[in-house]
Amino acid sequence: MITHPDSAMHALIRNEIKVEKRVVEGGERTFRFVTGRRHGLGWLLPRYLRAIGPRWPDELLERWSGDGRCLVDGQVVGPRWQVVPGRQVELRVSPLPDEGHRPPPLDLLWHDRHVVFANKPTGQLTHPAGKQLSGTLLNQLQDWAVSQGIDPNEVRLINRIDRETSGIVIATCDLTAHQRLAAQLDERSIRKAYRAICVGVPEPRDGDWREPLGPLGEHTIRRGVLPDGQASHTEYHVEEVASDGSHAIIRLELHTGRQHQIRVHATHHGHPLVGDWVYGQLIAELPGQALHAWVVECAHPMTGEPLHIEAPFPPQLATLWERLRAGGSATAIELSADQRSKLG
Repeated sequence: MITHPDSAMHALIRNEIKVEKRVVEGGERTFRFVTGRRHGLGWLLPRYLRAIGPRWPDELLERWSGDGRCLVDGQVVGPRWQVVPGRQVELRVSPLPDEGHRPPPLDLLWHDRHVVFANKPTGQLTHPAGKQLSGTLLNQLQDWAVSQGIDPNEVRLINRIDRETSGIVIATCDLTAHQRLAAQLDERSIRKAYRAICVGVPEPRDGDWREPLGPLGEHTIRRGVLPDGQASHTEYHVEEVASDGSHAIIRLELHTGRQHQIRVHATHHGHPLVGDWVYGQLIAELPGQALHAWVVECAHPMTGEPLHIEAPFPPQLATLWERLRAGGSATAIELSADQRSKLG
């Protein structure tokens, strides 16, 4: 992972300006902001836009700023426009197809006018990132909102799960519901339970992993157990063991919500999740880790009614477990060049 030379200045620009993001007809997105008065002055347009969307590839920034999608004070400008302070900038971005993934139809587990519980499949991004601006779960939820007569700009995510993790994602359809559910999340009153397939059998079979976690550096996506890391607590229970003791299904409950928490804790204790290419071994049967966001329990944000939402174990994981439970094995494969680059 290469750090962009302007990264420090990008952070200053993002702190100086406020970006308004909106979804419009046809899934097009607009980004509006007023250029700041201190940082990035004199920069060419694509360079300044990188601060706004740090994960957008350079080729997309060049294309968007060169094909009439960027307006300054209502006038189309090109990639040679130099930033001056106090100008109203609007960038219009059309969804791009994700050539690597075609998501199945949206799977809603429960919903009303205020809150939605969706079942995200393995391989789908939760929200737009980098050059993928369509085909994500958030895109699907916004399209669904339009069909329900709900403003798609009111759809907000409460939780996010990794692309390779399947299961429950919560979204809200109005600001009040979002604020109330977000408060429940901050107070740790939302119960989140996962199921996973791990290598070996944790002992004791019921317990808690409490090691503090943190990033392992700028040039890797990996995280690890660190003395000065964030306090972390994963509760685990062994549900079922393979006939040869080589694998187990474990139920996990998160009492904190650190990035990669389950995966790092499991690996630290000698039981990496099956298929976890970041902390274990990539396999042919899965695109990533065998981890499923299984149960969510919370209070309805408007009525206070207790909600229990459950997402069934996906067929891909169920089929793999049947093989492993009988004493079979998964097929180890090599990482791609892109995956290796992310590990540093």
